[in-house]
Amino acid sequence: MMLRVPEAPVLGRVLDVGAGPGPVSLALLDAGAGRVISCDRSAAALGMARSIASDRGYTLETRQWDALTSTGIPSGPFDLIAMGHTLNELWAGHPDRIALRVSLLVKLCAELAPDGRLLFFEPALMATAQEAIRVRDGLLQGGFSVEMPCIWQGSCPALPDATCHGDFEWNPPRETVRLMHAARIGRETLKMAWFVMRPRASGGAGAAPAMTAAATAPGAPAGPTPDGGSYRVVSDPLLSKSGRIRYLICGPMGRFALSAPKAMESPDMKPFFRLRRGDVVRFTGARKRETGWGLDDTGTLKIIERLPRMG
Repeated sequence: MMLRVPEAPVLGRVLDVGAGPGPVSLALLDAGAGRVISCDRSAAALGMARSIASDRGYTLETRQWDALTSTGIPSGPFDLIAMGHTLNELWAGHPDRIALRVSLLVKLCAELAPDGRLLFFEPALMATAQEAIRVRDGLLQGGFSVEMPCIWQGSCPALPDATCHGDFEWNPPRETVRLMHAARIGRETLKMAWFVMRPRASGGAGAAPAMTAAATAPGAPAGPTPDGGSYRVVSDPLLSKSGRIRYLICGPMGRFALSAPKAMESPDMKPFFRLRRGDVVRFTGARKRETGWGLDDTGTLKIIERLPRMG
């Protein structure tokens, strides 16, 4: 059975919160959103967003919004509420910043349509990514489910010491490439900590506890091994001291290292050496090792989902 990837919602009406000059709003319009409303505290930034949208043939609605007073948010229902690189700027340094951010998102999601989603993403720096993950965990505890990229529906096993982020190939515009070269910023991939979440249908946000048992995850294995479960690759390939290639993967049994020797010859294991961050895999023949689980020529591995290239 293949992993069920949630169908993309029809983006009829979208809210971009903390929109600034509109990069997320414009991306949503480019993706086919019928109506986008951009909210930000800065009137100047919103004016720039309207001007850029007009130059590209779009009509963009804007509202001034202040997170600290929660004023200015238009009424729903919205098919999608998006926040891009915004949460880390709210209540920065406040000891209760995670709880405040979770509370804000719960309040915003009251304006979602019954089938609506919340999308938020943050820079892939250690501090900002970890705080985004903590917001994710807070929403799970408040009755949300996470649709992407997580398969595991419990508290993130990367915390408290590590982090997790997505890595997307892209083809930036020529002017963007010029600016990146001038700033000495790499252009190979886009990195971000990102989540697509939604309130549970059983009563909405705050109505149900987060799932924590492995059996609640898609493709959960029935036995004491990860064989047969669906796992997302959450690292680049790593070379161990013993010469094995390993990846960090995350799924029904949490987050752990999956490794294999470089000299494997089985055609059923060849996909292992083509894995990249974001892939979803299923495998058989895993054996417990001191630092995770291992595969050899007696095993099999299939890539069942690969995130699309951007741009």
